[in-house]
Amino acid sequence: MTAVIFQEIQRFRQIWIWVLLLGITGVSLGSLFFLNKDAPLNIGDLAFPVGMLMLVNCLFLGLTLSTRITKSSLSFRYYPFTRWRTFPFEDIEALELVEYNGLWEYGGWGIKWNGDTWSYTIGGKWGVMVKTADKKFLLGTQQPEQIKQVIDRFKAFKLAQQPED
Repeated sequence: MTAVIFQEIQRFRQIWIWVLLLGITGVSLGSLFFLNKDAPLNIGDLAFPVGMLMLVNCLFLGLTLSTRITKSSLSFRYYPFTRWRTFPFEDIEALELVEYNGLWEYGGWGIKWNGDTWSYTIGGKWGVMVKTADKKFLLGTQQPEQIKQVIDRFKAFKLAQQPED
């Protein structure tokens, strides 16, 4: 197996997301248990709303964007929605560190498409723009300085692949 030169695992850790999510969960559960005093609720009445709230909370706890770069390929996975996708450097035309605004350019974070580019992000403002012959996508990163070094290695790899005149 080829040695990994860059690896990053990101999760939703923004305080505002958790305050909003837990606030909605609390208000929803509170309204189910405390506001409905007219008729007693049975387990069947509670199963669906409580189950959905727990499912959404567990989904946000488990969401991860994993990026792995070796000497000759780039791989990523947005768990639980995508499996590992691997792109050999031979198939990648360009890697570029970009500063982006997730809200304005893609309508938020997560898996998004803006009509031109797929975006796989968790948060922040830095990403790696990857261009292949038939795909263009952005992978969010919280480590822009390390990505610059990886892009330099990618450029050296591409130069070594060019035939000499």
